[in-house]
Amino acid sequence: MLKCFRNCLRPSSLHTLPLQYGILFPQLLACLVHLHFGHFSSAVISVTSFYLSMNLDGSAQDPEKREYSSVCVGREDDIKKSERMTAVVHDREVVIFYHKGEYHAMDIRCYHSGGPLHLGDIEDFDGRPCIVCPWHKYKITLATGEGLYQSINPKDPSAKPKWCSKGVKQRIHTVTVDNGNIYVTLSSEPFKCDSDFYATGDFKVIKSSSR
Repeated sequence: MLKCFRNCLRPSSLHTLPLQYGILFPQLLACLVHLHFGHFSSAVISVTSFYLSMNLDGSAQDPEKREYSSVCVGREDDIKKSERMTAVVHDREVVIFYHKGEYHAMDIRCYHSGGPLHLGDIEDFDGRPCIVCPWHKYKITLATGEGLYQSINPKDPSAKPKWCSKGVKQRIHTVTVDNGNIYVTLSSEPFKCDSDFYATGDFKVIKSSSR
């Protein structure tokens, strides 16, 4: 064992010396504690795992955050005619809308019950363009993915209903245009979104796709 560590400690360059020692030291410590104290080694190994999950600058890596490459989903001329299209981007089904000169992309199934949003109508509520789910009429803002609903104060009979937000419920993705091609980049935000449940697994609505 000592021979193995001795060989590993030979740095290939001065630049790799801090990294090699930084990785090997907690591992060596765990081995020594295991030899002398037995069951106490599990605690050291836990510390080692946390240590190795850190970047060299001391910040912890976020295991949930992922980076996705942009995927071409079609031509700008086509979506301007139909005002919407569906696509599979990195095995995730999305719907892209073209509404009043702006592009929007989101998970294709509604966060509430998995309704097919690409079959819904776009309407303005409280001055915000929303896709209305054809199944249960849930209203989702195109720009932010917020769920909108009307609320009223039951103690005030004369009160008028007010539009309120449930927060972000539908995951929104980025749309870019380059040389007449439409590209979608999946959201890499680490927060859990309600529509994630219907975005994968057995809830696919697109029967076939070349992408």
